[in-house]
Amino acid sequence: MTALSYLNASYTVFTYAARRYAGISAVPPPPPAISIELSSRCNLACPECVAGAGMLVRRNDYISADLAGEIAMQLRGHLLSAWLSFQGEPLLHPDFFRIAGFFRGMNPVIATNGHYLDRDNCIGLADSPLKKIIISYDGVTPEAYMLYRRGGDHALVTEGITRLAATIRERHSKLKIVIQFLLHRGNEHEAKAAAAFARSVGAHFRIKTIQVLDPARAGQWMPSDPRRSRYAAIGQSWKSTTSPVRGCTRMWSSAVITTDADVVPCCFDKNAAHLMGNLGTKSFMDIWRNEKYRSFRNMVMQDRRLVDICSDCPQGRNLFFSG
Repeated sequence: MTALSYLNASYTVFTYAARRYAGISAVPPPPPAISIELSSRCNLACPECVAGAGMLVRRNDYISADLAGEIAMQLRGHLLSAWLSFQGEPLLHPDFFRIAGFFRGMNPVIATNGHYLDRDNCIGLADSPLKKIIISYDGVTPEAYMLYRRGGDHALVTEGITRLAATIRERHSKLKIVIQFLLHRGNEHEAKAAAAFARSVGAHFRIKTIQVLDPARAGQWMPSDPRRSRYAAIGQSWKSTTSPVRGCTRMWSSAVITTDADVVPCCFDKNAAHLMGNLGTKSFMDIWRNEKYRSFRNMVMQDRRLVDICSDCPQGRNLFFSG
């Protein structure tokens, strides 16, 4: 990261605030954060995940490594954070470590289900430029874990986390492990034990609220503590908790690039319904500043209820909790 990265982020905040509170339109600078979908393929079948449920529409399983390098080159000097994951499992990408190297100095982060933490990958991760790896670990027993991580191997993930933590210590790596516990009704009783496991291997721990593909099914997943739920019970039905009617900082501060090189406005646009452009024909900045993107930002600023992907978005609510 450079001084330019921080100046860029500061100007992003300024342009958003000017539009949100003063009605002054200004072309936003390059986003300080980016999410790049390395893989749309996953080895699990998690029921409330678009990829796990087989609902993704993608032409390509993996993003082109050359394209990932081009993205890094175009945004170098502007990024404070590069998320190298979106819907699929990033460690499935055959050129994962090469791509991670492109984003050195841009605080690269991945989220993984933890099934590919063998010895070679653990060494590669410890020696890579990654700053943080978020590992899903939704239970300390196979029974609780498998309620959501269908097709997963609890013992393999547990062993992999322990191995990665040991490898980080052995190689004096600065890679940060975050154990992420997706909280739901079937595993909430194991949250404290999962936090203790994280502490035992020197990892950070956080609880994440669960999102469902259809609010009608929320009742079967929501935990007993309503403060840790994205949904509220209304009589016999459920609906997403309310979010601000206007505005969203993500429209100014980040974007998502899919395996097909499509640029979409945020992580709730999982099937690129709001395609802003494709990097196969345009540069990122040409897309970021085009009329379609400006119109979309204006619509979100006017009324989020006009945008379908905003309807289930918990913008403004706390999605993560400590153990």
